[in-house]
Amino acid sequence: MWRWLSEAWAVAAKDLRTEFRTRVALSSLGLFALTTLIAVAYSVGPFRISVEDRPFLLAVLLWIVVFFAALAGLDRTFVKEEESHTAPLLRLSASPHVVWAGKLVFNLVLLALLLAVIVPLYCVLMGYRIELVGAFVVLLAAGGFTLAVVSTIVAAIIARAQGRGALFPVLALPLLLALLVFLIQGTTATAEGSVEAVDASLRAVVSLGGAMAVVSAMLFPLVWND
Repeated sequence: MWRWLSEAWAVAAKDLRTEFRTRVALSSLGLFALTTLIAVAYSVGPFRISVEDRPFLLAVLLWIVVFFAALAGLDRTFVKEEESHTAPLLRLSASPHVVWAGKLVFNLVLLALLLAVIVPLYCVLMGYRIELVGAFVVLLAAGGFTLAVVSTIVAAIIARAQGRGALFPVLALPLLLALLVFLIQGTTATAEGSVEAVDASLRAVVSLGGAMAVVSAMLFPLVWND
């Protein structure tokens, strides 16, 4: 078990070193998120939405910013292996599940950095007040995990396809629509202080994330070795 974890971390650490050196995915994630956030804050702002509509509409805008920023930056998880011709070596040196776990950790780190910067900045610029802060943080973590799981398996599927840049959002969005709905409902409930609604949404997000993780782990060897 420890050997498996160390090998998965080695894959993730390799990608993180490369990313922090080149900053390709980080630049895509950050620039898209900041540009969208500034556009939303300038055009909508905190005072153009009525008080009663603010919890729901601001939740919608928040997750739209996060989702499309993630789709703009997480598609290169496996593409860079194919472009640099390191994928065959990776197939020989690590088992498929080790590669999947390492790439998932890499995407989780990128999403954690994105959420840590964008969410507080969004709340400040848009005047979004969260009543249940602890539940909101847990919801962010569960949503980020599920988003990373889906992004990882879709990135593996489109890595060797032509027009992969367009394929990634086309394949990912249908899988993420249910997650988007649950996260919007849960975020709205954290802003309104509704514990029961937050609990229901959080259970749905965790269940969806667990199911997607199991399915992705089962399908990845077929995708990776094809």
